[in-house]
Amino acid sequence: MQSVFRLILLSTLGFVLAGCGTMLVPQKSGFSQQAALQDIPSSWTNSKQPYASGVQSLRSLTNDKALLAYIDQVLEQNISLRQSELAYQRAELERQKAAGDLWPNLNLSSTADRSRSKSQQAAPGQKRASYANNIGLDASINWELDIWGKLADRKKAASAEGEASQQDLKAARVSMVAQALRDGIELASLERLKSLEQSRITSLRRTEQIISDQFSRGLGQLSDLEAARSATANAEASLEERKLAIAQLKRRMQIATNGIPTGKLRLGRKMPSIQLPKGDYPAAMMGRRPDILAAFERAKAADSTHSASYKDMLPSFSITLTASDQAPNLSDLFSGGPAWRTLGSLTAPIFDGGTRRLTAKQAEIDAARGWLTYRQTILDSLSEVENGLQSEGNLRRREAMLTRALRHSKTNHEQYERRYRDGLTDIVTLLSAERDAFTARQSLVNIRSLRLQNRVNLAVAFGLGL
Repeated sequence: MQSVFRLILLSTLGFVLAGCGTMLVPQKSGFSQQAALQDIPSSWTNSKQPYASGVQSLRSLTNDKALLAYIDQVLEQNISLRQSELAYQRAELERQKAAGDLWPNLNLSSTADRSRSKSQQAAPGQKRASYANNIGLDASINWELDIWGKLADRKKAASAEGEASQQDLKAARVSMVAQALRDGIELASLERLKSLEQSRITSLRRTEQIISDQFSRGLGQLSDLEAARSATANAEASLEERKLAIAQLKRRMQIATNGIPTGKLRLGRKMPSIQLPKGDYPAAMMGRRPDILAAFERAKAADSTHSASYKDMLPSFSITLTASDQAPNLSDLFSGGPAWRTLGSLTAPIFDGGTRRLTAKQAEIDAARGWLTYRQTILDSLSEVENGLQSEGNLRRREAMLTRALRHSKTNHEQYERRYRDGLTDIVTLLSAERDAFTARQSLVNIRSLRLQNRVNLAVAFGLGL
């Protein structure tokens, strides 16, 4: 009878395992890695640019020593970067925890007690109580057999999340260095614009003197002097606005180095030189950009989580080994061999209201979203490179045009100043010519700043590291 029961039990277990084996392959998510990588171009549309040689990192874009020193301070002391480093350390600990689930669990417990009992038949003069010691030690080992690879899938997911966190840290460092470069360029641009405002005020005061001389000779009008003074006052207001913008930017840059925002920063006296980086083909760029690599790792993690969630619906197997012994003295423990027991258990979910199946379906959706995010990150990166390449050519042509415009506006201002001295034109025309010359200088500074910042953005888009 026992042999028949054993045969039935083994047959039932075999059918269960066979049925589970046919269910091991989870349903594929609605979007996959192959779909995310479709139609990737082999070259860039806007690629005819005069690239600089020897630019292999963000730091090699410039040779400005003051700006490079500021970048080093940002990398060493920035609070956001420290937070990213801690996030990576936490993800690494999660990976180690997931790896530990594959190993058996060993638990030890001990007990010790001392009891006192009275003796009712003790002779006179003898102690009427006796004492007994009891020491116990229990050991248990519990191990879940990962026959379906569920725990291995969770380990893969944790490892992918850890790798994604590491790429996030790289992306944060790259982004912080790029922002430091852009801030340095912007600060130099604002300093240059402030200098232009000061030069304009000096020029307008000289114009006031010319008008005053003309008026003293009876050639000018008092309204001309008022118009010149109005223009000077407006220029002085613009100068104050530039000073405020410079102070605020310096405070922001000091905070980036974990410094007290006093507004005093020795940087930005001259415009730094930024070389035009040369990037690789799209496929090589995708293999270097940390944001793309992080999105890829998170999509992989979502796939592994999906697989593990699907396997949660399958039976789980575990083995438990316990050993215990008790003795009056510690030295007597296990002297005669402990009592032990081995237990193998099979746990299969039968009915849970569909919770496990719904969880697996949610994981499937998350996996599809992960690959869609990966695809979106790729498309955004391709667009960033194409925009940067096109902007370089556009800004270069605009800079050449504004350089010619500045040359003409300077000549025009000088001519109208001579004509006003000779009484051949009015003050409105002179002030307009002077304003046009200043606007041309201002526009040229702004376009050069935009071009240098675009080169920094292009280096980040190409995936250049530090």
